Amino acid sequence: MKQIFAARSSLPAHQRPKWYLAALAGIALLSFWLNFYAISQIGYGNAYYAAAIKSMTQSWHNFFFVSFDPAGLVSVDKPPLGLWVQCLFVWIFGYHGWAMLLPQALAGTGSSIMMYILTAKRFGRPAGLLSAAVLALTPAVVVASRNNTMDMQLVFVLLVAVWFLFRAIDSGKWRYLFGAAILLGLGFNIKMLEAYMILPAVVLVYLIFAKEKFSKRLIAGLISAAVMAAVSFAWVLAVDLYPSSSRPYVGSSTNNTVWELIIGHNGMERLSGGMGGMRSGMGHAGRSNDGRPNGQNSPSPVQGNQDGGGTPFSLPSNRNGTPPTAGGNANSGRNSNSFPGGGSQNGFQGRTGGSVGNDIGTAGPLRLWQSSLYGQASWLIILALFSILACVQKFSGKKRSSQRGMLLFWTIWLITGAVFFSFAGFWHRYYLCILAPAIAGLAGMGLPEMLRAFRDKDGWRRWLLPLALAASDSAAAIYVWNYSQLRSWLFPIIAGFGIVALAAMAVWLFRPKKVLLSIAAGSMILSMLAGPFYWSLTAALYVCENITMPYAGPELTSNTKTPGMTANQQAFTESDSATTALEQYLVKHYQQGTYLVMAQRANDVAQIIVDTGLPAAAYGGFLGSDQSLTLEQFQSLAEAGKITYFLAEDSSGMGGSSDILSYVKENAKLVDPSEYGGADSTGQSGFSLYCFSHS
Repeated sequence: MKQIFAARSSLPAHQRPKWYLAALAGIALLSFWLNFYAISQIGYGNAYYAAAIKSMTQSWHNFFFVSFDPAGLVSVDKPPLGLWVQCLFVWIFGYHGWAMLLPQALAGTGSSIMMYILTAKRFGRPAGLLSAAVLALTPAVVVASRNNTMDMQLVFVLLVAVWFLFRAIDSGKWRYLFGAAILLGLGFNIKMLEAYMILPAVVLVYLIFAKEKFSKRLIAGLISAAVMAAVSFAWVLAVDLYPSSSRPYVGSSTNNTVWELIIGHNGMERLSGGMGGMRSGMGHAGRSNDGRPNGQNSPSPVQGNQDGGGTPFSLPSNRNGTPPTAGGNANSGRNSNSFPGGGSQNGFQGRTGGSVGNDIGTAGPLRLWQSSLYGQASWLIILALFSILACVQKFSGKKRSSQRGMLLFWTIWLITGAVFFSFAGFWHRYYLCILAPAIAGLAGMGLPEMLRAFRDKDGWRRWLLPLALAASDSAAAIYVWNYSQLRSWLFPIIAGFGIVALAAMAVWLFRPKKVLLSIAAGSMILSMLAGPFYWSLTAALYVCENITMPYAGPELTSNTKTPGMTANQQAFTESDSATTALEQYLVKHYQQGTYLVMAQRANDVAQIIVDTGLPAAAYGGFLGSDQSLTLEQFQSLAEAGKITYFLAEDSSGMGGSSDILSYVKENAKLVDPSEYGGADSTGQSGFSLYCFSHS
């Protein structure tokens, strides 16, 4: 064996086996398999965004303004870039669920590769591979990579920005810093303020570790801030300065501006937990007598778009010119499978948004260790904390090095993210994927360093390795023990390999054989990654169709509810005979130049848009509380024959009642379900259809 290694080492560097590339390729393949396996069973993922993609690919006007509905009445509540990327994939591959999910799957795998690139250069290839593996196996990363929410696109862009940042620090060239600023601005156009979560780390690390004089660092930083702001707010300004009567209402805003959406729904409401879905109880404070936000003009849904993007009521029947059917295409995301996921742990009760069914635990310093969150991303936080201790001592000298800069960067990223998720009032569990790079980076650089300190008997640092193992495995074992079905196999794996690792370390103290350290390191990695690997597997193997609040965990193996759907969306997804017949009924009675159907909330018509591509619309947007139409405007549209059918939830959904809903119930005729196929087998369909009679 020694001769073999000696022969290999005598080869020129370019001829030596690149084992690390094979290992990285294996990690990347595993990552992509977890992210994309059985992806077609997910259907279209989050129907809200899937409907937006359908609408955005019908006209450039809808594309630019990220319109939720084909008529261009209300936009989605997110910035455009991530959705534009999904549109690009749909244009290339066609309108399929997997085409919209593919960008996120690729971004998840790309993020794992970026972790290797960032870590290996400064801490060695084993550290890089470990970082890549930890990120790839973080359940929240797999969950977000298997959905059409844009979080993993953001993570990937941020990691590329980190590469530019450290390239600027190492080279002293400003152009790399400007590149990082541009990427941060692009990240803002994927998930708004979430992209700025790493700004404290970016600013401090550059100002401390850049090689230039401090005055030059400050000047470069100020210019970069201006570049970042210009990229971040270019689209915001374009939308807000555009005549509000000629574009969609900005969904989930209170005054029809993207700026308010940034500060409100996607900003302060995330911290306070006061989501807009509860706005209906707030009345119309700050609004004019007609219900519009003061100083805002009402969009006119009956006039054409002035930029040539097509009028709301001149949409083609579909791309080939034939009348659409309520079944959509073959990849509509509907099937007769059961829908594992959701269930009692989430308590969704057929609702989405607000705080209903969004199990993020109780705010506090230990929130990330609570039962609903630990399994999503917290498995290796304890290891990351021990890694900080190990590396701080290692790089405690006065010399400013790239290694110290990266240690500080991941530490600040972890602290910033952990503080937000510990105390913020509203977020979803898959958002925790934004923590994964910091945890993966610290774990990757720290574990080899702790192993070296143990091997070299480096004072008190030698004990960090066994302590980190004992603390991390104890937390994981206690968490896994709460699941009775995992006590017989996953608990023994975590505890067993952990004990083997500790035993090998103990024996090494008396008989320092290299093989013992290899056994200890390998067993430690297996015990620490067993939990997150299984949690990630659940997201890939137990697939929920059209899931809107995705998560990972053993609950997915037995639950049958689709998490986070409204009553209407659940009914349409399950595609019973009544709901399928309703779509066919609406399409049959659709007249060019009118709305196919109107509803209060976006999720009540999302599946209809996905299936038909016709101008179904929701005047209240995602939360049901948007004021895209006043009562007077709605009444005028109804009287002019532009609105014939209105879909209302049988139960009071988030967003509550409205003047428009009351007007519909008083002035429109309730359509007997027998006219479009009857109710489902239980006699309940979850919705009521109203019809305005037109002379």
